[in-house]
Amino acid sequence: MPKASLPPKFDPTNYFSITLNDLVIYSIYYLHKQGSEIASEDIISACFVLFPKRFSLQKYPQWPDSAVVSRRWSDCKSKGYLLGSAIKGFKITARGIKHAEKVEKSLGKAQPAPAARTEMKTRAGRFVRSIETSDAHTRYKKKLEINEFDFRSLLLCTMESPPATLTRNLEQFKEYVDIYERRDLIIFLEFCEDKFSHLLNTSKKQTKKEKARISKK
Repeated sequence: MPKASLPPKFDPTNYFSITLNDLVIYSIYYLHKQGSEIASEDIISACFVLFPKRFSLQKYPQWPDSAVVSRRWSDCKSKGYLLGSAIKGFKITARGIKHAEKVEKSLGKAQPAPAARTEMKTRAGRFVRSIETSDAHTRYKKKLEINEFDFRSLLLCTMESPPATLTRNLEQFKEYVDIYERRDLIIFLEFCEDKFSHLLNTSKKQTKKEKARISKK
């Protein structure tokens, strides 16, 4: 999600009456207007942040339901609203923009956003809870092996997500955890960062292990 401005808040009673396909195309339109990338992870995040009551897992409402979103972008492509793929990224079409503008009117006036600090803490809280309930964190606490799939799922990424996306999401998660001063989760994320450094965009920075090795010389 873009950091430039706070996302709008819509009344759930309004968006519950709108189809999931329409909410997905509006979320993509929102990313388009923000000048943000439109990768699959960005769409999943946007849907969850804009319409949390429709795009969360039933058992774990603090976690986005990526399967629901992925099925819907296929429908949007078939209707000519969207081009691209989960691997290469997406682009909204002129037809998609026109339809999203109609959806925007149906959503009604956005609710006044709370103060930036309050909004950021609320958003951070959702992701802190998602980290705590992730398979990767559960396995970490039980001292079990964490595999690549667990790590990518923790960061809301797929097996096709590039290093830049993994790195960006990891840094964002660190910021969220820091807001709540959760030292235990910072240690966990740093553990994952070291373990899976080969998957991250580390060309411009040294890993913790490399820094430690250099400092000992």
